[in-house]
Amino acid sequence: MPYLNLTPQEMADEMGRLARLLHQQDRTDLLLQAIGVSMLEDLRLEAAKVKLQPLRITEDCRFFVGQREVELQPVHKAVYLLFLAHPEGIEFKRLGEYREELTEYYTRTARLLDKERIAEGVNHLVDPLDNAINEKCSRIKSVFSAMMDEYTASYYIISSRAKKHIAGSSRIWYERLKVITLPRELVVSDWYRDRRF
Repeated sequence: MPYLNLTPQEMADEMGRLARLLHQQDRTDLLLQAIGVSMLEDLRLEAAKVKLQPLRITEDCRFFVGQREVELQPVHKAVYLLFLAHPEGIEFKRLGEYREELTEYYTRTARLLDKERIAEGVNHLVDPLDNAINEKCSRIKSVFSAMMDEYTASYYIISSRAKKHIAGSSRIWYERLKVITLPRELVVSDWYRDRRF
């Protein structure tokens, strides 16, 4: 096959030429089929890296994107830190499994609150019948959305991602994961030096 002798740049040039031809013929369906959805997501992330600014968490637990501070309350910061620490995602219905970690984050972000108030707040967040976690994620989304365009904000917010599982030939189920898709190399933390985000 002649493509095997091409350099990576020559291959990219040829792919670009073919992609433009398909686009001119209004056959983006074939272009998507050729690229594949998972590779398209990788390309989307690569394109976003140029536009995304680092998220910096200072020693006193203030969040900054570029030079702008992300104004969040301690409980919102605790929720955000939990999801930031789990790039694989967390299902809301399984938040109880993260109670101790969430309590640790909330204790560190809300130094003026007593332990009983923190425990009560965490209980609301991990209760699957309580809407508190949805409210906190909605607030986080609105703060980031006010700071940047919708596309850029989609990398910083806690968003949904479904993960398909197949057991045998007849049973299919989905994990409804909540994730922060910001590439972790863009997270700079002075606040929690011993934790890799």
